[in-house]
Amino acid sequence: MGRGAVVGRGRSVAAAMGALLALLASVVLLAGSAVAAPAPTPLSTCDKFGSFPLGGGVYVAANNVWGADTRQCISNSGARTDSGFVIDTAEHVNTTAPAGYPSIYRGCVYGYCTGGSPFPRRVDQLGTVTSSWSTSGPTDPASTYNTAYDLWFDPNANQPGRNTGAELMVWLNTTGVQPIGDKGPTVAIAGASWDVWQGTLDGLPVISYVRTVGTTSVSNLPLHSFVADATTRGVVQPSWYLTSVQAGFEPWTGGAGLRTISYSVTQKGR
Repeated sequence: MGRGAVVGRGRSVAAAMGALLALLASVVLLAGSAVAAPAPTPLSTCDKFGSFPLGGGVYVAANNVWGADTRQCISNSGARTDSGFVIDTAEHVNTTAPAGYPSIYRGCVYGYCTGGSPFPRRVDQLGTVTSSWSTSGPTDPASTYNTAYDLWFDPNANQPGRNTGAELMVWLNTTGVQPIGDKGPTVAIAGASWDVWQGTLDGLPVISYVRTVGTTSVSNLPLHSFVADATTRGVVQPSWYLTSVQAGFEPWTGGAGLRTISYSVTQKGR
């Protein structure tokens, strides 16, 4: 009120300068607001088989509710890195099988390949495949689930559909649920003990390595060592191709709050 009254009376130099400074300040504020970047919209999906890219397209997060019709939603909201995701909603009540496999992957799945993927790659030319993975959750302690890698193999490097070779799982932890098939020997890989389970699902051989002492994270886990063991057991053939490396959760009951904080997979050699 005071400055406006002075300018209205005599347009004194001091008043004029004050008005000019006020105007410049408002212009600066407007310019600043004009160039400010909006907050990014979190990527999310509630579609049963919905997905979205992560890490600039190097990875893909997939909802993959294959074993139930109950609602499940995932997003990258709250992830600490751009290679993480969280299960926001999981209304599952399964007791005999997983409701789905919300996961992050690198490689080729149903004809879609992530950016710069080293997969598919022949097993006998695999070199080293290592992965670091950090997880947490869930928010509901009554949830039943397992945390596991899923590696897929196929005789065809360019398989456009479901893999026809074999499935290899590496379970980091479980709330008591167990893999398909029968429990066999215990093997030592990467400084830990793993129970080996073997079975079939829809005619596809499945071999699962279940860590005897569960963990929520691993660093540079040598996945190629599990592939080598599965090859010696005849489950995986040297001429087949590793098509993708996936990491996620199999929620049976509940599962909301399960989180992949960060994930990476690297192939070297051969």
